Amino acid sequence: MKGQMRIEFVAGILIFAIILIFIVNQTNITFRNLLSDSRSDILKSKALNVITILTEDPGSPSNWNVNIWSTRRVGLATGTLELSRIKIDALYDNCNLLDDFDLGSYRLRIYDSSDLILFCGYDMLDSPSTIETRHVDIDGDYGNVTLEFW
Repeated sequence: MKGQMRIEFVAGILIFAIILIFIVNQTNITFRNLLSDSRSDILKSKALNVITILTEDPGSPSNWNVNIWSTRRVGLATGTLELSRIKIDALYDNCNLLDDFDLGSYRLRIYDSSDLILFCGYDMLDSPSTIETRHVDIDGDYGNVTLEFW
């Protein structure tokens, strides 16, 4: 009986192939999830750094009234979590000052107690991957700063 295989051998090969395909598939799913989590963590750390700089750093120079174009470092703060309305208004007209942060797809919104006073970035239909929010004082008025990344 040369050239004939037993059914047990074929069944064993088939079961081995199914198990091997299952393991490879689970490995791919695990690595895909790890890469997604890694990207999310990178965006979270970037958002945290940027929103901290914007809300706690006075920037350089600290007086933007002189010349907005001489700004070397963007910071909206006059104190910790106290923002200057003059700096926010200046940034409203010059959102490209945020380009030094290399933000990619982002949306920065600053609200005072009732209105949106600053919008920079993109309006996306997708829900953001990362959202960072800080509650701040804007020249004696309650407000918040929200930075979103995709």
